[in-house]
Amino acid sequence: MTETPVTENKAETADPKIRVKGLKKSFGDNEVLKGLDVDIASGEVVCVIGPSGSGKSTFLRCLNRLEDITDGNVVVDGFDVSDKKIDIDQVRQHIGMVFQHFNLFPHMTAIENVMLAPVQTKRASKEEARATAVRLLEQVGLAEKADAKPANLSGGQKQRVAIARALAMNPDIMLFDEATSALDPEMVGEVLQVLRDLAKGGMTMVVVTHEMGFAREVSDRVIFMADGYVVEEGTPEQIFGNPQQSRTQDFLNKVL
Repeated sequence: MTETPVTENKAETADPKIRVKGLKKSFGDNEVLKGLDVDIASGEVVCVIGPSGSGKSTFLRCLNRLEDITDGNVVVDGFDVSDKKIDIDQVRQHIGMVFQHFNLFPHMTAIENVMLAPVQTKRASKEEARATAVRLLEQVGLAEKADAKPANLSGGQKQRVAIARALAMNPDIMLFDEATSALDPEMVGEVLQVLRDLAKGGMTMVVVTHEMGFAREVSDRVIFMADGYVVEEGTPEQIFGNPQQSRTQDFLNKVL
């Protein structure tokens, strides 16, 4: 990280990129995460799979404290985001997140949506932000849609604008929360291709996904979650080709 939000919270080591120890999250009496331990290295692409209700999205949202952490530690780039004293907004500038639903501002064009955060948060000039937005829209294959408003874009195009918007903050880490699940099947491929390109470029990525083919192809490691636990993790070859846990086997038998 180029900025240091709260120096006294700096952990002893910034390696791995993300370190999760004993992470628990409860909503009232419902314990959704039951003590997760996960390390993610810089440049690693980790896909998180598992049945609905297993805690995958909650885990992802805890990584940048969109959900308050009940217990345990989440250290990102050496900064303990579970520490209430951390300047979480500063840390989030380095963590891009893309959700199931695009959350674009409907009254703004694609390029204006991408420009907004750098201008407002990083105090970039409009000229600088526009140049970055043009480059990113070109990167996600939407240069010709720069002046289109969301109402005139397909679901896949909206999601690609959302990815460009997240990238405009120049994040070190990208989090994807089932980024294709709200899309029509024919639009899924165009979004997954953008994720493939990011993975090839060395971006640290944590991807919650139902797309097993994508997870098998792109990830360095696959984490299988169920019932609030990490049940099994390993390379795509290990998880898809030779899963060791019966819970993993049962899940894959249903979805593959």
